[in-house]
Amino acid sequence: MITEKLARYLRYTLNAVLYLILLTPLLVFSKFLFPFITSKTMYFRLLLEIALLLYGWLILLDKRYRPQMNIVSWLVIIFGGIVLVTGIFGVNFYKTFWGTIERGEGFLTLAHVIVYFLLLTWLFKEKKEWLNYLSGAVVVGSLVAGYGVLQKMNVNKFLFWEIINPGAGRLAATIGNAAFLGAFSLQMFYFSLLLFFERRNLFAKLFFILSALLQLFIIYNTQTRGAILAWIMGAGVLSLLFIFNKETKEKKNLRWSAVGILAVVIIVSMGVWFNRNSTWVQNQSTLRRLVGISATDVTTQSRILAWDTSWKGWKDRFFTGYGWENYNIAFNKYFHPEIFVDQGSQLWFDRAHNTIFDVAVATGVFGLLTYLMLFFFALKKLWQVREQEFYLARILSVALVAHFVQNVFVFDVLSTFLMLFIMLALVVYITKKHGEKDIIQNRIKNVDEVNWIGALSMVLIFIIVAYIFNLKPMQANTRAIQGLGWANAGKEQSAIDLFKQAIDMNTYQTPEIRQKLADNVILSNNTSSGLNNTQVANNFNLAIDEIKANIKAAPKDVQNYLYLMALLNRSSGLDTARLEQVINWGEKALLLSPTRPQIYFEMGQAKIGQKRFDDGIAYFQKAVDLNPKTMESRWNLMAAYAVAGRDGEAGAQYDFMTKSGYNFNSPENLERLYRVYMVAGKKEAVAAVLEKLTFLQPTADNYAKLATIYREIGQTEKARQAVKKAVELNPALQAEAEKFLQLLGN
Repeated sequence: MITEKLARYLRYTLNAVLYLILLTPLLVFSKFLFPFITSKTMYFRLLLEIALLLYGWLILLDKRYRPQMNIVSWLVIIFGGIVLVTGIFGVNFYKTFWGTIERGEGFLTLAHVIVYFLLLTWLFKEKKEWLNYLSGAVVVGSLVAGYGVLQKMNVNKFLFWEIINPGAGRLAATIGNAAFLGAFSLQMFYFSLLLFFERRNLFAKLFFILSALLQLFIIYNTQTRGAILAWIMGAGVLSLLFIFNKETKEKKNLRWSAVGILAVVIIVSMGVWFNRNSTWVQNQSTLRRLVGISATDVTTQSRILAWDTSWKGWKDRFFTGYGWENYNIAFNKYFHPEIFVDQGSQLWFDRAHNTIFDVAVATGVFGLLTYLMLFFFALKKLWQVREQEFYLARILSVALVAHFVQNVFVFDVLSTFLMLFIMLALVVYITKKHGEKDIIQNRIKNVDEVNWIGALSMVLIFIIVAYIFNLKPMQANTRAIQGLGWANAGKEQSAIDLFKQAIDMNTYQTPEIRQKLADNVILSNNTSSGLNNTQVANNFNLAIDEIKANIKAAPKDVQNYLYLMALLNRSSGLDTARLEQVINWGEKALLLSPTRPQIYFEMGQAKIGQKRFDDGIAYFQKAVDLNPKTMESRWNLMAAYAVAGRDGEAGAQYDFMTKSGYNFNSPENLERLYRVYMVAGKKEAVAAVLEKLTFLQPTADNYAKLATIYREIGQTEKARQAVKKAVELNPALQAEAEKFLQLLGN
């Protein structure tokens, strides 16, 4: 009797943990690096490990809950096994297993998701349990949507919540990205619709239909084209399934409602398309994005180019794949320079933005086939029970198809992954309910005595796993974010010391923290940040050593080579031999990514630093040749010509860029011109640039620079007027201004 009671309490506790897992999409803690990802990943993994511990105890006591499988369950496990095996034979198993901070995935998290799926299939045996669990998911989805509404209303704080990015154009809510929120809200829409039909209580029906409408509002305001198109397609297919059904003739109201919804979807869609150039369409950001889909659209072009890169990479390792989380290696190898339009371009794809290609490149043809079979058999099982589960089978089928369709344009993150596997687990439940024998249906008591040795062993394993997989990486992560905080506060050395502490913890987060260290050193490691010369040198050496360690651990990742080249270039004043090292590392980088212009930029800069101007210009010209339309490449070539004293050729590049619509008169570009002309020693040009800059940004600092350059070119009166203007704007400069005027008089 005591054992039975203990088993029952374990079951209740395990249920509670599974419900707490549903809160994952809500979590965002700013004390983490990549807070939208890390918060969710660590929370989910820890809770899932607790759930697995409780489940282990439960099956020691009650055999009725021990694992049972069907074809969908086996396909999920087989897919996980393929991810593991292809990772072992891929390019970087360490990254495959652990994943990255930015994505929070890797086989480790995927394995947790698979276990989550299995626990749901083994524990929820009644339809009521499933409807209650889906209701919990919808409640959480409504809270996520509510957060998005607060963003839309430009609310900064609501109760204890600090609202992130209030007033943003595209809603992201607690998911952190508009595209992912669109996918998540699409799933929540179908969950809400399913529960509207399955629940009998009038108030419950009202809640779920309002929830569905709220999710539709969020989908629209994410402006995510893939999710919107998937919803339109899903609405059409579901309407047709309700209209042309032979299972029942009693649902005439439903049939006519479906006819009305289908008509509205068709009429509205056609109305928007045929009026795509009208004011009312163009004034709506979402509609403008939808009708703007074309082969010439920048986003569409970058996606198509990424897909072409994916196909080329997949052909290289057609059967074995590159390994989960190693898509970037294939992307860099076949990088399309057309993707690099300007400084704002996304250059470091770690996903194909197409789940088919993501899975194919990562796991090869067998992984892709298993992934497709998973959807195929899930849909097949649902079709087989369409008579017994009229609403559930149809709505869940459309939900799976809609999710698959929108993933042609994006990819899953943890929040959408969890909802996808809830849907697959629900398919397993339906299959067992209608046809497959289930041990739990046998009500004969099957409770064993407590196995204390087994139970305590599980606790020990749980503690070790939780610390290695989650707690230790969390400590490293929080140190890294503290380092960023110190850097933003101007305490550079404290920031670097914290980065070093985080790196020395030697977790899977170390490679990305090393890159954060390098970013910080490149940006702020100088005497103007309050450092002395020894600290500056030591910090550069530290960052260089750490990035070299990254290269040793991941020799095929070209991004680390670029970090190293940038560090060597910027620290070449400490040792000019580093400029030649840039060239050596650049040659290695080109073997990994021969069409990436940033490599040529760093090599060209190194040659310019060596005063080998013709060689430097040749590198910059190669970058231009990769994509002549990229103004950033043109800019670097123009700067190289200017520094080399080849004014005619620099002027030709300037004229070309001007005719191409490049705005040289923005404050940012004037600052860049100022630095170029200063290095080139063209003081008259410097003065002309500063005159434009002080007109656009009349700051004391800019007027002080202008006064200095006026004095150097002999325009004494203009120098005097400029320094007086600087003092007017900042009286603290009075003492320095008096010295300057005295020198000017002499």
